[in-house]
Amino acid sequence: MSETVAGPGEVEALAGRTPVLRVEGFAGPLDFLLELVRRQRLDLAPLSIVALTEQFVAAWEASAGRVPLEQRGAWLVLAAELVRLKSQLLAPRSAAEAAEAEMDATRRLGQWQELAAMRRAAAWLGARPQLGREMHARGHPERPPQPQAAAILAFWEATLAMLEGRAAPQRAAPVPPPPPLDLWRVPEALVWLRRRLAEHPESGLLTSFLPRISKIAPQARLRRRAALASTFVAALELAREGELHLAQAAAFAPISLQMAR
Repeated sequence: MSETVAGPGEVEALAGRTPVLRVEGFAGPLDFLLELVRRQRLDLAPLSIVALTEQFVAAWEASAGRVPLEQRGAWLVLAAELVRLKSQLLAPRSAAEAAEAEMDATRRLGQWQELAAMRRAAAWLGARPQLGREMHARGHPERPPQPQAAAILAFWEATLAMLEGRAAPQRAAPVPPPPPLDLWRVPEALVWLRRRLAEHPESGLLTSFLPRISKIAPQARLRRRAALASTFVAALELAREGELHLAQAAAFAPISLQMAR
């Protein structure tokens, strides 16, 4: 049987008030043991009353002169209650209580058997190959594309309009897409880079060959980033064609350009 042990906080809080008892199936203060039994969270039947009594007597004798008399009296009340509960289990007061105890024992035995069966089933399921881990399923066929709900609604509206002999409802004109952004592109960067290198064949940083974009221009930050990307791609293209050389002292260091001789 698994041992019921009080939590660290509970033991520390209760150990100073009542003796701590340790038997097979339980370890903790005496008042905590009685609380578990009263709440039917611990079965008192398998606990050894002899071992519990011997430990209580040892604690009682060791507490002489160290624990106040009223506290030791409270210990005796708890110990007597424990013995009373144990005696009810060993010798029921009537035949009805004996029958009820037997039925309760049978019910608990059935619960333990069901729990054992569930544990065996869980272990069997856990040992089986898992889909997606030890084994994989075949690919599923692709589903045909489903028409959009708006298209179906428009179809039924047009069908109803035709059957009723009226004109189909007019729909709002589609919103035109926004105009493309005026960004610096790679073809423009190639022309610009060739002209600048022809005017300044000496070595220079890549950023010095960028077009000037005013800080107050619309979307200035986006346009500067697009100009840097397009100029870099254009420089790579010219380097591939052998028109210029690219150099970089270290990773993430500035890139310098120089016209090929």
